Amino acid sequence: MNTNPSAFLRSENIRLQDENKSLKEEVHTLRDFVQVLDELYGKGAEIKSDEQLLPLLKHILDKSLTILDAPDGSLMLLDEKENELAFVLVYGEIADELLDYRIPADEGIAGWVVQNSKSALVPDVRRDNRFSHLIDKTFQFRTQSILAVPLIGNGRVLGVIEALNQPGDDPFSEHDLALISLLCRVVGERLAYIEDHLKS
Repeated sequence: MNTNPSAFLRSENIRLQDENKSLKEEVHTLRDFVQVLDELYGKGAEIKSDEQLLPLLKHILDKSLTILDAPDGSLMLLDEKENELAFVLVYGEIADELLDYRIPADEGIAGWVVQNSKSALVPDVRRDNRFSHLIDKTFQFRTQSILAVPLIGNGRVLGVIEALNQPGDDPFSEHDLALISLLCRVVGERLAYIEDHLKS
């Protein structure tokens, strides 16, 4: 048992400083998240054509990856007619090569997300039998961890947002999943609204 009061106070002070830093980071993340939602509603209301939709999606993905501190990520939209997922926006190491690339809508973890209308939190893809090596082999990339969330609007899956390879020993937490799932739920409903508006 430590009977040195000054040593105990120093230790407790360090612990409280670390806890305070962690709380500040979490508050900052939540503020960013609220800002994204606020901007999403504002920008979504301004959209009058298909050409204006892509910048909104780019904004959403950029903010999502920033919130997650993820270096790589993509936004895929579902082509129901072809039953494929198209990489509409890509950030990271192979962004240029992967843009406009398509995969079957039942391929890999993203395909599982589409087929099941559920999110997937995968800290180590090598231990998950849903993972497809197709993109890694094709583009000489190494996926380590994935957070994939469906974009759902009007009761149907419109696409998937994926974040990859968050640094650190504990990549992607349940907290990360909860934030991005809520964001994607709002995005999905907004996209469905925009899609209906553009058709009318």
